[in-house]
Amino acid sequence: MVSDALDTRSAPGPVILESNRYSRSDRRAAFYVGAAVTLTYLLIQQGQVTVKDGLAMLAVSHSIVHHGTLAVAPKFGVVGSGGHYFAKYGIGLSLLAVPFVALGDLVSVVVGHKSQLEGFFAASLVPLIMGFLTASLFRTTRRLGASSRWAAVIAVGSAFGTYALPYGKDFFAEPLTTLAILLSIEFLLSGRFELAGVALAAAVITRPESVVLVAILPLVVWAFHGFRKACVYGSVAAIGAILDAVYNQYRFGSVFKSGYTGEGFSTPLIHGAAGLLFSPEKSIILFAPIVIFTVLGSIQLWRAKNRFVVVLVLTNLLVFFVLTATWHSWQGGWSWGPRLLLPGVIPTMLLLSPLTRNARRVAIGLLVAGFVVSASTIVVSTRAQQLDHPAPSVGPGVLRQYQLVPTVTRYTVDHLRKPHIPMDTRKSLSLWQVSLGHQLGAKGKLAGIVGSLVLLVLLLVAVRRIPIWRNHDPRSPTQH
Repeated sequence: MVSDALDTRSAPGPVILESNRYSRSDRRAAFYVGAAVTLTYLLIQQGQVTVKDGLAMLAVSHSIVHHGTLAVAPKFGVVGSGGHYFAKYGIGLSLLAVPFVALGDLVSVVVGHKSQLEGFFAASLVPLIMGFLTASLFRTTRRLGASSRWAAVIAVGSAFGTYALPYGKDFFAEPLTTLAILLSIEFLLSGRFELAGVALAAAVITRPESVVLVAILPLVVWAFHGFRKACVYGSVAAIGAILDAVYNQYRFGSVFKSGYTGEGFSTPLIHGAAGLLFSPEKSIILFAPIVIFTVLGSIQLWRAKNRFVVVLVLTNLLVFFVLTATWHSWQGGWSWGPRLLLPGVIPTMLLLSPLTRNARRVAIGLLVAGFVVSASTIVVSTRAQQLDHPAPSVGPGVLRQYQLVPTVTRYTVDHLRKPHIPMDTRKSLSLWQVSLGHQLGAKGKLAGIVGSLVLLVLLLVAVRRIPIWRNHDPRSPTQH
């Protein structure tokens, strides 16, 4: 049987779903696609929070659970109201992590080992976010006319065929921001403007620069759906801006202060844009080559009279591109690929929905290439190259990341034999099984093996239930 995603015959134009409800089969398929992605990320995640931004956001969650405050230790924040220290990041991911931190504390009481459980459960939150993200992509691409098989390829490809891969392994805000924006687009396409506004508000409190979308996307809705619906969408989304302003007032005594002292949009647009397009450490074309084909998909969707989604997605991409290119650190600090651009890039995957069968073969090749570019981050920490002398000035490079695989493997094997010697997470394999085995010795290694086997079994079950193993007519998306 030849998959329709790989068939070389030409495909008919997309069939757009008009109903704002999905069938049971589509909802079930989206669930299993999301579950498969979540289980895969749980299998390969590092099981701890290592990046500076993530530690600061996790510190807020910790303070809420243990102290009932938003203040953090000085090393995690900047001085604010009352001489207390506050994290300078949006509060969205911190709030979402609160139950995971509480669960980590509860489990630590049961097992009597508290050292890394809080970070372990917090890091496990992001794989869940990645699962919801891919489920939303599956549902929305189905709405845009993709067959179940092609929708599954697009959804899974977004998680593993782009540079999103390492961001599902640690505690970053970008996956949650991306999910919120995707849900906003999904709700807009189904005519649920209030829920679309709630989703966009969630993006704003997670990454405050998303507030620009609150001013721009309602204009797109106005152009296609009228003033009243645009007002509904914009007014609900504005709640996110209000909440962020209140958060700023609480932390720093002003709605306009967020803790980013001396930081701002000071990079010339041309300079930042050139880096995002052509830098070997940050080029979007290198780290997510599939974006090349979104141009073709945009043209086909435009011709199919589904121009609303094209304008929505490309407007979102343009906003994040300009914001990222002009930010003082357009590189996104020390990060893999153009981190700050991720919430603009992943939604463009929706534009792949109408590709013909001939084009899909090339698109799949680009997704595979994207996976190869970032595959080394599964086992090597993206912070490993910080130990190089001299360290790269822009960020970790692809070739160097692969060169470090044998080095970190040898380091890990040596230290697993000597659990009493501290292990540097930048030098060891970036997998939770390794950290657990080093911390708990034989018990930890056994738990890693058993946990991995359980995840693998669940993953196989989820994959087999994704409806890509049966023929589906791409001209017949779910009817209602």
